[in-house]
Amino acid sequence: MSKMLSIWSLALLLTLFQAMPGMAAMQVEGVQAQRLPKAALDVAATLDGARVYVLLKGGEVQVLAPSGELLGRFSVAAEAEQLAVSPEGDRLYLTSGQELQIVELATLHDLPVLNSPVRGPADAPVTLTVFSDFQCPYCSRLLPFVDEVLAKNPGKVRVVFKQFPLRMHNMAQPAALASLAAREQGKFWPMHDKLFANSSQLSEEKIRALAEELGLDMARFDKDRNAQKLRDEVLRDQGLGQQAGVQGTPTVFINGKLLRDRSMPGVQAIIDREVASSKRGNP
Repeated sequence: MSKMLSIWSLALLLTLFQAMPGMAAMQVEGVQAQRLPKAALDVAATLDGARVYVLLKGGEVQVLAPSGELLGRFSVAAEAEQLAVSPEGDRLYLTSGQELQIVELATLHDLPVLNSPVRGPADAPVTLTVFSDFQCPYCSRLLPFVDEVLAKNPGKVRVVFKQFPLRMHNMAQPAALASLAAREQGKFWPMHDKLFANSSQLSEEKIRALAEELGLDMARFDKDRNAQKLRDEVLRDQGLGQQAGVQGTPTVFINGKLLRDRSMPGVQAIIDREVASSKRGNP
């Protein structure tokens, strides 16, 4: 009797399973194999799937692209057995028995200065790279913070200004070109200050009026800001920012690492750490 009941129950379950709506079949689209140097203990990926973290026996973590390309590697506690990763991939959680280790990560972006405007000494150990938009109200509010950072760290910090005009701001691109045209006459920073002071009322007439206030050669100013060379420079900065993950303004990097904590104590701690690292000869 019990055997017949079991057979009937199994048949009922199979019938229900087949009748369930919305059940999708899984199909394997492809398989990739990656040879690792050591046995893997755990694997985790960022929310967007762009980076895969593999914990190897002995405390080595390898960072792989979805294609299997090695993006980087670093060491953690040799006893680590499991790992999890934050959605953005900037924090790892490693466990070994009852011990939890939290590892803060920072992606180091290559942000060459090139001929971008700079404040501060060229040999400063700390570079603050700011991607900005002259029509962005949040960017104008960043100026006192940048001034404070420079004032508190004489000789230690330089600021590099990168153009990142947003499409939503119709005068951001003309303002960016105007600032670079002013730079051609040695007046970038004065024009920078005037543009931000008038960010809410920028227009073609206003930009030309600001240039006249600075005593610029207006014929040269108009010629330069329409030059393809300066347009290419703005596009180059935008491309550099996009490669580094810039999506809005202002976005700030310290020595190539994205700055998340913009409180003065937090920034000062990073600057002090970077200065100490440069004295030790570390990259």
